[in-house]
Amino acid sequence: MKATKPLNGAGKIRAASIAFAIFLALLSSSQRTASCQADKKEDKKEEKKPEPFKIQKLTQGMGLYSIGPVSPDKKSILLIARKPDSAPNLYIMNLGDHAIRPPLTNMKWGVTGPQWSPDGQWVAFAGFNETASFDEIFALNIKTGTLRQLTKNSFSDKEPVFTPDSTQILYTSDESPLPDAAFGILHVASIPLAGGKPQYFTEDECSSIRPGVWASHKSILLVKVSDNSGRHSQWEYSLDGKPLRDLTETRYARIRNYIPGAARGMIVLWAQEEAAQQDDIYLFDPEIGQAHELPMPDLPKHAPALSPDGKLIAFVAPTGTGPQLFLFDSTTEQIKQLTFKPGNTGAPMFVSNTEILFGSDREKESELFLVDLTQPFEEKKKK
Repeated sequence: MKATKPLNGAGKIRAASIAFAIFLALLSSSQRTASCQADKKEDKKEEKKPEPFKIQKLTQGMGLYSIGPVSPDKKSILLIARKPDSAPNLYIMNLGDHAIRPPLTNMKWGVTGPQWSPDGQWVAFAGFNETASFDEIFALNIKTGTLRQLTKNSFSDKEPVFTPDSTQILYTSDESPLPDAAFGILHVASIPLAGGKPQYFTEDECSSIRPGVWASHKSILLVKVSDNSGRHSQWEYSLDGKPLRDLTETRYARIRNYIPGAARGMIVLWAQEEAAQQDDIYLFDPEIGQAHELPMPDLPKHAPALSPDGKLIAFVAPTGTGPQLFLFDSTTEQIKQLTFKPGNTGAPMFVSNTEILFGSDREKESELFLVDLTQPFEEKKKK
């Protein structure tokens, strides 16, 4: 047997270095294992944490796709649901007994963006019928079931909203009023509910999108996209289509949605200040042009909903157990997490100042749930 040659000084150093490297690798592996175990324990801890308020499951086998707005009389809400092997179509749920009518539409490729008329008689939405290559604007009479196709062209028409007198529908279209305009330049157009030729509400050289009615019902809000920078700005227009003022200028890289009517005349903005930054929610004061970011700035915030009195904002944020529902109270400036059960929570909608509807697959299938802010959670006692 050949004798092992003793290590010289350099060899000893190399051996020591190798041993130390192995020690560090084992230490790092141990730390990673401990970290993973700690994360799992934290997730389990979050999963087991009781939810602060009573949550009721309202549907079974609904295939909920999204939640629309509450009717002007506060008695019904629009829902979009996707049955197996079918497209998302429109439903109405009675808020008193949570009864859901048979589907109001049977669009082959589905509907999106439903909105009530202020008089509660009609619902406008964007939809794809059997022959449509692009989404078109439709209006449905809730009482008679009469369905009107208002636009029919080779352009994308979406995001409908009624004017305050219920006679016109504003919508976003990529059919430009400008001669020789590049395809994809978006504008806000209008069309009579009774039918007729669309008119252009905005005729700017930049894109304008997402029309909405201000809480006062005396003017229109929309979002403009800068030609040079691509940044978004919130604008106020008169009811006859005249630009009145730029509310936010180019402060935001993206304005994903907005809700007028918050407390003290504020507008809720779901936006990004920079394209590389996370989404956040802001309370914007249009009178002084200042924005107030919600607390917990490190928490990405999505899909806000505003309570009828304008004091509460429900939103969705990522957690270790999936996207969950949170609540911001403007009177206390506090944020509370409302749901903890693992699952994917969708955009919420207030049906009153104390009740919030939300969609979730927390029980495997996508269903509709109700959280009641007046009923604290009571854990069942073990026998």
